[in-house]
Amino acid sequence: MKKFKVFSNAQKEEQWLNYMLEKGWQLKRVNAFSVYTFVKTSIKEQILRLDCQSFESEQKFQEYKAFFEDFGWMHVSGSRFSTLQYWLNPTNKDDSLFSDLSSIKHYFQRLSKIYGTYAYFSLFFTFCVYQGQGSEQFLNLKDAYYTPELWNKNGFDFWSAFLFETPFAITRFGSPWIMLIFGILSLNMYLKYKKEIAKSIG
Repeated sequence: MKKFKVFSNAQKEEQWLNYMLEKGWQLKRVNAFSVYTFVKTSIKEQILRLDCQSFESEQKFQEYKAFFEDFGWMHVSGSRFSTLQYWLNPTNKDDSLFSDLSSIKHYFQRLSKIYGTYAYFSLFFTFCVYQGQGSEQFLNLKDAYYTPELWNKNGFDFWSAFLFETPFAITRFGSPWIMLIFGILSLNMYLKYKKEIAKSIG
């Protein structure tokens, strides 16, 4: 079974994946387009955890995987270049990847750094777009249509030109808004994980 789902919160993603496990669907992999592939399982006494890591080399990544596999965890999805790593504990004897508060703090620090980077580049891109020439096309959908004299055409000439260009116009108009929304969501998650870091310290 495949499902498309987008998360801006790693904890909510983890909760959803464990909910799917309880229903008998075990995660097999996640691709770059947020498509989750599940396989049917009769073993519901499992638990899935997410981790956030960065690796300087493939060797470091393999060492990281070997470390957790020695403790009984199974690497389900994620690569050296992934933001998140997906781990399954088949036994459910130890339901946490992190051994102490310091490990949890570092986990939240890594997440805050990732979301902070997303927020910075998304909001910076949006700012540059709205400061540039032709920014009116992002405020008025009509201005995103580039066909000369489109709005003065009639009948078949209008509808053929309009329908042909509409996908391109929507892309021009919508892209900065999508980036702005993504930037705001990322900033919100950055601030949330900063609070979690403060809690783990306190």
